[in-house]
Formats: sequence, C-alpha cells, structure tokens
Amino acid sequence: MNIIEINNLTFRYDKKFIYDDFSLNIKRGTWVTIAGPNGAGKTTLVKIIAGLVKTYSDVKVFGNKINRKNISEIRREIGFVFDNPDNFFACETVEDELAFSLENMAVYPSTINKKIKEISHLLKIENILKENPYNLSGGEKQKVALGCALMLEPTILVLDEALMMVDINERDKLYKILKEYNLKKRVTIISFTHNLEEAIYSDRLVVLNQGKIVVDGSFPVVFDEERVMRKIGLEVPFSVELSQKLRLYNLVDKIYLIPERLVDEIWK
Repeated sequence: MNIIEINNLTFRYDKKFIYDDFSLNIKRGTWVTIAGPNGAGKTTLVKIIAGLVKTYSDVKVFGNKINRKNISEIRREIGFVFDNPDNFFACETVEDELAFSLENMAVYPSTINKKIKEISHLLKIENILKENPYNLSGGEKQKVALGCALMLEPTILVLDEALMMVDINERDKLYKILKEYNLKKRVTIISFTHNLEEAIYSDRLVVLNQGKIVVDGSFPVVFDEERVMRKIGLEVPFSVELSQKLRLYNLVDKIYLIPERLVDEIWK
C-alpha cells in the first residue's frame, strides 16, 4: 500500500519549473532515501509533502489529497526533522522541548514524562535534558530535534539533512536506531540528502537531478549507475567504488556500502 502518492506533479517558482510531470509513490513501512545535488528539488519536495507550499497537482498522503481542510490532521501523523533545528525550538530546556508538542495535545503529564525518559534514553541525551537547546552543539541540537519528532510516534518520519552535524560514528548509531524503529514499528522513513553514505539503511534509493528521477531502485541497481551519479555531482562512497573495482577481478560478487562488510568479504 502506498502511503504517499505524487502523480504528475508540476511546480515552479516564478517562471522556473522545479517539477514538471513528476511522479513518485512510497510504500508504507519502507525507508526511502531521496538523494541529489543542490538544486535537484529535494527541499521543494519536502515542503510539498508538508503542505508548506501550494500545488494544484495530485499529491496524496494516507490516500487523501492534501488540501486546506485536512493538512493539519495529516501533519499530526508526520514527524519532520530539518537541517537547522534552531528555527523550530521554542522552549528553555531540552526536557520542555521534548514535551512541548504532547502538552499542546493535552496528553497526561505522566505519559509525557514516561515518553521523555524512553526517547532520551534511546538517543542518549539524558545528560542534556536541563540544558537550553540553543546552547547545545549542532549535533546535540539535531538529536534533540529528532527526539521531538519521535515523541509524537509518527506514522511517517521525514529527515531533511537531519543528522549532518552529528559526529560520523554517533550518526551511524542513530541510523541503526532508526532502522530498528522502522522495522519494529513499521514507521515509513523518507530521508533527503546529498550524501549517499547516509542511504546505508534504506530499502530504496531515489536519485534526483533538476526535478527528475535519474535512478530509482535498490543499492545494486542504483550504484551500477555510478557514471550517472558522478555526472550530476554526487560523490560515490569509497566502499562502493572499491567494490566495483574488486568485482572486475572476481574478488567480490556484489557491491558493499558498509566498509566493514567489504573487509570481511575480502578476508574470507
């Protein structure tokens, strides 16, 4: 079942077309990474899904076409995490920030406190609950923003360059947490990025360029189109590039995105 359906989308800023007859369907419970260089249309697509920009095209979420009447209800089911969380913080402490949305929904304080403990433990942010979010490092801010989204137990989680400021080793741990969240709770995750290494845990990779899909599929399918991605300015992960070269000499039989798995295969 498709949880998001975009059919024949046409959208432009002033006289410049960002999308022209664009279509994309996303199945419920999957993790889809949408990658592309700057200017590919990623941010615009996030805004369209969020209902932040007006379009007359056929864009459906949960089977309902987005309009003024249902956009508030649709947004309650979607957690958004953007690249700059400073624009969305509203409270003086991380703890209050995590509680903010649920308090506005009149959720019982005991339920909110239980949820704060669960999410802060999951993301390892218990030590900063009393801190002012504006005083945190960039990576800590992004973890708090992710926590705020998870507090709502969204049906869809949208990540827009959401963890770029997090330390690379810690970022990988967060993606593993999100993958478990995706599998156990059947949460649909849509991540937008220009960094292909962030697509490790997704089921499907869609590569955009100038508002068009240039490659769409699983990793073996997408990374076989290495020349296409280089042509549009996307850097192919080192482990993928090395896998492709080793495959020419029959040293491996497939492409590896995770370096550790490639090393294990070589040393078998």
